[in-house]
Amino acid sequence: MLKWRMEVKMLFCSLSSGSSGNCQYIEYKNTKILIDAGHSGKKITELLNSIDKKVEEIDAIFVTHEHLDHAKGVGVLSRKHNIKVFSTIETMRAMQPVTKEIAAENAYTFINGQPFQFKDLFIQPMQSFHDCSNGTCFILNGNKKISVVTDTGYINPDLLNSMENSDIYYLESNHDYEMLMNGSYPWSLKSRISSTRGHLSNDNAAEVLNRLIKKKNEIVMLSHLSQDNNTHTIASNTVRNLLHQNSIIDGVDYTLEVSPRDEISLHEI
Repeated sequence: MLKWRMEVKMLFCSLSSGSSGNCQYIEYKNTKILIDAGHSGKKITELLNSIDKKVEEIDAIFVTHEHLDHAKGVGVLSRKHNIKVFSTIETMRAMQPVTKEIAAENAYTFINGQPFQFKDLFIQPMQSFHDCSNGTCFILNGNKKISVVTDTGYINPDLLNSMENSDIYYLESNHDYEMLMNGSYPWSLKSRISSTRGHLSNDNAAEVLNRLIKKKNEIVMLSHLSQDNNTHTIASNTVRNLLHQNSIIDGVDYTLEVSPRDEISLHEI
């Protein structure tokens, strides 16, 4: 008698995206992780509850870098729920003023560029280019592939190659360059944001996606939008129009969405 095996799906959820706080939830088989915990422990617990997930079941938090909007809740969640924390050693040290003490048995470090297995997930940590100690973008492989690439001012060939053939591109589209340059920020901040150690612009994101999308119904989630120097409409139109010029059509070849700052966006693939 034939026995049919039901494929286990991979779950990806943007719980929060932007400078007020970042957190993504990934689930595959028996593995449940967060990428970043940029809110209070209470807030992240509430966000998880809203998708019927329990914070006590989180296996690990993978931290991109030490800035408050990515690391605020890491320490308290680890201490309260005995959750493992993974980051580069530089990030682990740099976020200590934010996280306070993390138990030695729960503090794990990795080296960017050296992939490793964590339970059911194969994880490729790749160097980001940001004004932090030694930040990370995460490429996650289960039955599908997800690229989580934010807080980087530049995508080098190694990072671009590691992102290829993803099913979900969770990609920073932080600012509209003209809005940034014509806005009220001081020049020093404008220069930092637009530098190769700042954030990807809408145009940057569009150019990256133009090189990556293979017309295989990939899901593109534009993320980490600036509240002051971008809008959902401008970001999505910039990306959609550039790709359209190269015969890559939203709704036909791929699906485009913007990850809301304070709303949940969930995909099961």
